[in-house]
Amino acid sequence: MTNSGQIVRVGASDTGSAGCPRALAHKARRRAEIRRSTWTDFTLGPLMAAVDLSEFGGQDDAAVIDELARTRGTFETGRPPAHPGLVAWSIEAFHNYRAAWQAHQDAMNTPCPIPVRFPWKISHRRDPVDERGVQRYEQTCWGRRYRSEDDSIREMWLMGLTAPAERPEIVTTAAANVATFGGGTAPDRVRVILFGARSPVAVPVLEWPSAQVRQQAQDLIAPRLLEIVDGTARRAGRNCAECPDTTDCAALPSAQLLPKVPPVPGPRRTLSVTDLRYHQGCPARYHLQRQLKLRDTALVEGQPIQIGRAVDATLRIRHTGHPSRCRPGDPAGEEVAALPEDSQRTAVEMLAQHAALCPFPDVEEVRGEQDRFVVAHDKSLDVVFGGTPDLLYRRAGGWVWRETKTSRHRLRRDRPLLRQVPQLALAILILSAGAPERSPGGSRVELEHLRSDGCALEELDPASPALVAEAQEVVGELVRPLLGDTMYAPNPGDGCAGCEVRRWCSPGVEYLTAGGRAKP
Repeated sequence: MTNSGQIVRVGASDTGSAGCPRALAHKARRRAEIRRSTWTDFTLGPLMAAVDLSEFGGQDDAAVIDELARTRGTFETGRPPAHPGLVAWSIEAFHNYRAAWQAHQDAMNTPCPIPVRFPWKISHRRDPVDERGVQRYEQTCWGRRYRSEDDSIREMWLMGLTAPAERPEIVTTAAANVATFGGGTAPDRVRVILFGARSPVAVPVLEWPSAQVRQQAQDLIAPRLLEIVDGTARRAGRNCAECPDTTDCAALPSAQLLPKVPPVPGPRRTLSVTDLRYHQGCPARYHLQRQLKLRDTALVEGQPIQIGRAVDATLRIRHTGHPSRCRPGDPAGEEVAALPEDSQRTAVEMLAQHAALCPFPDVEEVRGEQDRFVVAHDKSLDVVFGGTPDLLYRRAGGWVWRETKTSRHRLRRDRPLLRQVPQLALAILILSAGAPERSPGGSRVELEHLRSDGCALEELDPASPALVAEAQEVVGELVRPLLGDTMYAPNPGDGCAGCEVRRWCSPGVEYLTAGGRAKP
């Protein structure tokens, strides 16, 4: 029996991916790399280890919490510890999980109280290896697993970071398929349950008999698995940093974007201006919110942010499909209607000002939501820089990257524009590298500035050597400290009041409790 073939492993969540087909095919063929760093980058790792200790280690909840805090989420396994903020978040998530699990089991006529330690896995072996060079195909699903006393019913719990979030039908079907056929004799029925770590309530989304799971898998999952395994199309975007083809991918523009910034050893990463600004304000917030994706959904955003989001969402809807030029009297839509009355008025006034700057209908092509994240790879730094313009459109053969900024005040003329809006600086560098694709008409960066009492449009040329040099200076100043940071220490200050991870940051809470004064 040959042992030289590849193993292809596709997870349930992979079936719902809309990212780069080639990167997804690579992911199916390679095993996860162990990244050694100061803090773990696996957000749900400490929570899952805590639940393991509870379910398989015989520890009560209080003892588990003590171990989680004492070991900083490692549970003496040798894994990197969790950042203090992630430890606090994981403790809260553990309480929510235990409450959600108990409430769900109590509500079921036939509960599934028995945890299953080892992952379910559907495996198909080829001997000899097939035409793809594959020896074994596997379907897996990451989450928590449970069964009834007689194994007639199984449950697969899909884990999330906030409230239980709806998953694509193909993902829940793939999860049900693995739960049904990945653990020996198939049960009579299978359930798929959604859990979000910020909620003590779990949501059942599927309960099917095995025969229905088999039919759905044949109709829905099998064709998608073939698409994943045989994926060859390249689409530069959010998958680039993890893809082995990054350094020589024809779809990913590459250039030395920041020649004056020295490289720092470490895993390849994706960075946006939002990442850079968060790190500049507070490294801990960058790590918790941008890297680990933690967020306090109960925190109410300030009025200016709410107005900006409503205006952006309204323009995005108006500019989708085959739009005509926006007019001052166009309906504002649901996003604006959801604002408080005074904020609604301001948003409507800003949208009316936009009519003077709307680029439609003289637009040849508009990039949709999925394709608006534009990236370029700095080979020297091994960083994929990316940004999502509010509007990305083609006119006269060239791509236009438009940022829309809403505010009450005019732009300052005593401070360089790229320093006021560093998104423009990164846009210049990315477009100068040839993204999203080189075109004979050249490219342009625009800033649409909307106020309730006026508007302005700034245009910038990525082909200007002076502008590129200025952009390199602005972005470089933000990148240098981030690349060298491994501790992500908190920096209490004015930003704590609106911070979406303050809930799990002791220094931030202490700062505000002390009346906005840092402790000596």
